[in-house]
Amino acid sequence: MRRGTIGGFLIIILLLFGNTLRAQEAMELSLKKARQYALENSYGIMNARLDIKKAKEQVWETTASGLPQVSANVNYRNNLKLPVTLVPAKFFDPNAPEGEFAELKFGTQHNASLTVQANQLIFSGPYIVGLKASRTYLELSKKQMEKREMEVRETVSMTYYSALVAEESKRLLEKSRQTIKRSLNETKKMHEQGLIEETNVDQIRLNLKNLNNRISSTQRQFVIAVKALKYQMGMSLDREIVLIDSLKGILHDIDLARVARQKFNLQEHVDFKLINTREQIQQLNLQKEKMDYLPSISAFAQHDEQAMRDEFNFFGSEGNWFPSTTIGFQMDIPIFSSGMRYSRVQKAQLDLEKTRVNKKQLADGLTLEVERAKSDYRDALEKYNTQRENLNLSKKIYDRNLKKYRQGMLSSLELTQTHNQYIQTQTSYFQAIFQLLNSKNKLDKALNNY
Repeated sequence: MRRGTIGGFLIIILLLFGNTLRAQEAMELSLKKARQYALENSYGIMNARLDIKKAKEQVWETTASGLPQVSANVNYRNNLKLPVTLVPAKFFDPNAPEGEFAELKFGTQHNASLTVQANQLIFSGPYIVGLKASRTYLELSKKQMEKREMEVRETVSMTYYSALVAEESKRLLEKSRQTIKRSLNETKKMHEQGLIEETNVDQIRLNLKNLNNRISSTQRQFVIAVKALKYQMGMSLDREIVLIDSLKGILHDIDLARVARQKFNLQEHVDFKLINTREQIQQLNLQKEKMDYLPSISAFAQHDEQAMRDEFNFFGSEGNWFPSTTIGFQMDIPIFSSGMRYSRVQKAQLDLEKTRVNKKQLADGLTLEVERAKSDYRDALEKYNTQRENLNLSKKIYDRNLKKYRQGMLSSLELTQTHNQYIQTQTSYFQAIFQLLNSKNKLDKALNNY
């Protein structure tokens, strides 16, 4: 019985431990998955969602201001000393001398009242326009959310690319390090046999140390890029992730030649949609200021219950409560404001005109941005093709010189120079890839293709 209990306990421990290990497994992350995760968890997206909820509450707040409003008021007053009123004494005693007054106290010490009041807006021009404006603000919040999502996708993509560039660069550098180490071992043996000078050994050893430093720097760049990616995604910095996409795969999935031939639709651009919505808001604001010239009408109903006591016994059955009820309506008619309303209308008109000027400026700016982005992309594509060819040529040159060095036809200094040229070409190649992907991202953003 005891063995069975212990065995069951051990099984539970192993299951719990296994679940913990699975929870700590690294998360495999493709570029698509990274973008989707960011759209659900990034801080900017969370705030954008809250702005939409806030705009919805604003719509209801504006709507509710025109619906029935009911309020209640309870009032209690204790007259510790009743006020004294002087009355001519002749009112009570005809024989009283002239100028003599009697002191009278009116009222009761304890007074209570209960009031219930209801108000209903019947007509208000600013309310009607304000209701439309609140709904337009909601649309503005949704479009801002759309823009924020586009920015998040762009930022996450560029950071993902940056991490891949650092990772791929480190991989090639480590491959070169293996080659240098073999060359160093071969050179040491040749030196021990008296075939070459020690300077050749030192030269290759120096090259290896510089390469180690470059690899360490590239590794640090990769770590920082991964942490930046997790931060932009809204993921805990302690969570382990593995980037499963590759630069080769990403470039393979992109039709590089077609990118620059994409058409630009100004009306569908998120920034142009935003300024269209802002123009609608300014138009509604102008209508609201004009509506202030119209009267507003509201209805009201009020019911009061009052009680007066010489003792505090409002909750007892003795004593009466005296009711009163009133209904009516109120019309507020604007007559003269010394030009204040007129100035508000003019200001709203000027704000609308300013928005229209900004709209025209934005349209021209977006068109120019697309042309510039296309030009930058074409330049980046040409540079990428050139650097790819240069990398292949540099690799061939280095491989040939390495063979010559092993055959004693080339000095270690010349080999080192060739190797440094190869490493620099690798760096330029990866910079070209990053610039190409960066320019593609900017072009996609300009074309509103995210």
